[in-house]
Amino acid sequence: MLKNVTIYIIVFFFGIISCKKDDTTNSTSNTTYSITIGAFTMDGSGNYVATGNELIFDSHQECQTWSRTAPADAHSTTTHLHFNAAANVSFDYNTTTFNYTEYGPELDQAAIETTCEAGVNGVDKSVNNASYYQDKPNVYLKITSVVEN
Repeated sequence: MLKNVTIYIIVFFFGIISCKKDDTTNSTSNTTYSITIGAFTMDGSGNYVATGNELIFDSHQECQTWSRTAPADAHSTTTHLHFNAAANVSFDYNTTTFNYTEYGPELDQAAIETTCEAGVNGVDKSVNNASYYQDKPNVYLKITSVVEN
């Protein structure tokens, strides 16, 4: 009878270890990726054309900031920089989908950092590598590259 008890305990213990190992092996939540998102326009024939502008995101970092050159607008009569930030980031490797909340634009780095940290007036975005996400009237976003860090 003691042999049966010992065998039962060993089988039970082995089953738990096996289950945990499988769960850990399939998990990518701790893996960090660099996600490159390209900006595209649409031509008169309905074809997407790369603008050459790209944003590179980290799959885990909060309040990632970037700047872009903006044309003259209400607060400047010449070209100038606009600053934006991404927070609430998540990346699903299985569907190659990057979700984030975009904040901005602001006129300087300090202002966008404050806006991002406050988490006010953000726009939720979801970009993948299979379809184009319409970001502005003639600006579309699509994942062009994912690199495991």
